[in-house]
Amino acid sequence: MRVADTVCAMERFELIPTQQGALKRCIWGFHLVVEFWNSPFDGIAEAEKVKSALIFALTNNNSEDGNIRAVSYQFKPFGVSAQVNDGKSHIYIHTWPENGYSAIDILAEDRGRAYEILFRLQMALKPEKVCVAEVPRGITNSDWGET
Repeated sequence: MRVADTVCAMERFELIPTQQGALKRCIWGFHLVVEFWNSPFDGIAEAEKVKSALIFALTNNNSEDGNIRAVSYQFKPFGVSAQVNDGKSHIYIHTWPENGYSAIDILAEDRGRAYEILFRLQMALKPEKVCVAEVPRGITNSDWGET
């Protein structure tokens, strides 16, 4: 299974001078806005399973990744909102298991790390279809490079 090709890439955002004339930069490097379609119901219906999948995607199963913070909310009768971060990368997810659908945000320090997280999350949640939009965060033209 491979990560789907990007469905749409966002335009580069221009940096806008603030009132003091300085360029404002965000601390993020790269943001993926992701939709998973047709994931198995039992994989996205319960908060603990979803939270475990997010931790798996973020940590690469490294035991030294002790700075993981995870929060999840279980909707009734099913469905999940969850957030996992390690201080550098963040994953946010909202699931609609009755539709096999998940809306996901992945924020990481660079494009490679963002796609590494996406690939591992795809392995864990097993969607049949993946839609991805790329959004650079606080990156100047010289930082962007080729996509």
